[in-house]
Amino acid sequence: MKILIVGCGYVGKALSFELLERRHEVWGLRRDIHQLKELEYLGLKPLSASLLNPNSLTKLPKVDVVIFCQAPSREADNYEDTYYLGTKNLLAMLGSPKPKKVILISSTSVYGTRDGSWVDEDDNPAAPGYENKEQEENAKHLLATERLVLASGIPANILRLGGIYGSGRHRLQALKEGKIKPSFSDIYINRIHVEDIVAALLLLIEKGKPGEIYLGVDDAPSTQKEFYEWLYAKLSLPKPSTESTKVGSVHGSNKRCVNKKIKKLGLKLKYPSYREGYETLLREAH
Repeated sequence: MKILIVGCGYVGKALSFELLERRHEVWGLRRDIHQLKELEYLGLKPLSASLLNPNSLTKLPKVDVVIFCQAPSREADNYEDTYYLGTKNLLAMLGSPKPKKVILISSTSVYGTRDGSWVDEDDNPAAPGYENKEQEENAKHLLATERLVLASGIPANILRLGGIYGSGRHRLQALKEGKIKPSFSDIYINRIHVEDIVAALLLLIEKGKPGEIYLGVDDAPSTQKEFYEWLYAKLSLPKPSTESTKVGSVHGSNKRCVNKKIKKLGLKLKYPSYREGYETLLREAH
């Protein structure tokens, strides 16, 4: 199978390892030309292009599957450009024959729910909405991008991910050194290990039902207080004093996401909660 990974960064590279292991032909598209050598070293066919410059997208390969996993990588990047306009430009340049499937990696941040309630794919992601205008605008651009992909005429899936963590993306050392002052609040956070993201994407490539949206989260959303108290104990660090402990932003979302739909499709989580995931990362750190 021929597969194009758009925005081949942390998740894209992790996915490419498994795809190449399965003998698929994989292209990795990056904006930064300096990243191409790394992609080539990993065994991918590197492509340098900007999703905001259609002229740079004229030589896209004919592939079976396109996976959109771009994300803002610079402070100047905004969600409308990164997601909506970039995706729109690439979809327009795919040519014929069209891919058999398109998968867009989105985010659970489309849900503005702030009362800690459970949400699934059938809940209205726009309600009740964020108090923070920037977060609300970002969510709107993500939702517009989802609708764009689902209306593209190509069989499509959306995977809304919780907070991504894994090897090389955990900030354990920064916590040890006191460079991070986490919030010990009652705000719920939804997470998923990168290896489980890869498993979910492989499953969607093979079995994802056209037009369906799936939530990519583990089994155990947790409050920031629960997570950081557990992690501080594991690191043998004293919990910050009450004075230095943040209450948590009231402007962000606060919800618990349900993963039943993608598990019914066949996903078996390697890390069903942050405990299993971070136990592995803590072992790697020693």
